[in-house]
Amino acid sequence: MRWIYLTLGLMFVSGCSTWPEQGKGGWAEEYHPDNETNSETWYASAPMHIANEYEHIQLKLDWLKVRGINKCLPAQVYQAEMLSNRIKRMLAAEMYSDAQADLRIFYHQLNLLQNHFEKVLRLTGCSLVKSESNRDESLKIIKQIKSLLNSDNQFAFDSFEVTPKYMTRLTQAADLLKLVPEIDLLLVGHTDKKGLDSDNFELAFKRAEKVKHWLTVYGVDVNSITTVTQGSLSPYSNENTDEVSRHSDRRVNAYILNAESQFDVETQRKPLTSWTDELIKEGVNDKK
Repeated sequence: MRWIYLTLGLMFVSGCSTWPEQGKGGWAEEYHPDNETNSETWYASAPMHIANEYEHIQLKLDWLKVRGINKCLPAQVYQAEMLSNRIKRMLAAEMYSDAQADLRIFYHQLNLLQNHFEKVLRLTGCSLVKSESNRDESLKIIKQIKSLLNSDNQFAFDSFEVTPKYMTRLTQAADLLKLVPEIDLLLVGHTDKKGLDSDNFELAFKRAEKVKHWLTVYGVDVNSITTVTQGSLSPYSNENTDEVSRHSDRRVNAYILNAESQFDVETQRKPLTSWTDELIKEGVNDKK
């Protein structure tokens, strides 16, 4: 009888207790999702991704320096350069996990630094920069924007959804587009030759609109982006017989309109002839 009461008592007490699964016993065993244990394979397989992200963020710092941030906030720029050199050394030593952690700090630090600089510049006008150096750095950023928007820009068959790889490119491109708000962007949607022409025109336009949507989500001015469609009229290559060629045809091409004249005193909306000129240039280059 005694053992029955003891058993019932133990069952009653244990029924009021909850036991965590193995490895999940409180905050002491909660790990950050980017720790080395969970992400060791990812860092080993994507070192170039981290290096590209570093180059992208470093480009923002270079642009701020060209605009004269050294004259306004020299101490904060020095701290940012120290962190940049630290990440560079980590990449050289293949310490990708540590580099990724510092990249996040570097990214947020530059955003705060940029916002602070814009406010100080607006209130004090502390920076006096030569226009020629400003122009050269802007053209460098524009070249990087074109590279990002026109890389990995293919779509799945009969789909206008952006792929995860291209989404990363769009995020970086939007970050740079906000540094040069004077430029205008032309997005041209394309499809392969399968299907009806009317359906292809509609699908290509949806692809261009989807890219525009994500750029505006990341902060790009919607009025600076124009979308057009060419359907299946302009294939990536004339050899359209295999699936690889057709996959390259399902794309969105991006063009920077009148990048050379973006520093004119009077900034005007680009006419339709600018768009057609860009498309004509594309056709001439393809024939070559």
